[in-house]
Amino acid sequence: MSDIGVSYDINYSPKPVGVNLDLGISNTTVKVALNGVPTLLVTATPRYSGNILNAAISALGTPLANAITLSLGAFAGQIINGKSFNVTTVPNLPFNVEGVSGTLSPSNLNLSNFHDQLKISGDFTLN
Repeated sequence: MSDIGVSYDINYSPKPVGVNLDLGISNTTVKVALNGVPTLLVTATPRYSGNILNAAISALGTPLANAITLSLGAFAGQIINGKSFNVTTVPNLPFNVEGVSGTLSPSNLNLSNFHDQLKISGDFTLN
């Protein structure tokens, strides 16, 4: 007895999917938040192969498959928008110049725009 299955091609729009990345900083941790993810239109199209039974079952199951994919696509933006991720931490900066060594420790960092470039400013403690 052979396996019976379904086979679909999944398509979505819009293509490409646009996403806004909001960059922020909390003390010394750089964070990215995802926003602007649109509702996706996701559709399933049966993939016909040489197996007639699999092709028939895939075709019959298309309405159910599309009900599932359309509902998932509708919630994609709601699921993803607002999620934030820690990207990196601004480290302590050790130095050794002409026999003088120490460490600069950043704190209370802020992000801002300076002549269309990213500027990170804050407090540094010299140890």
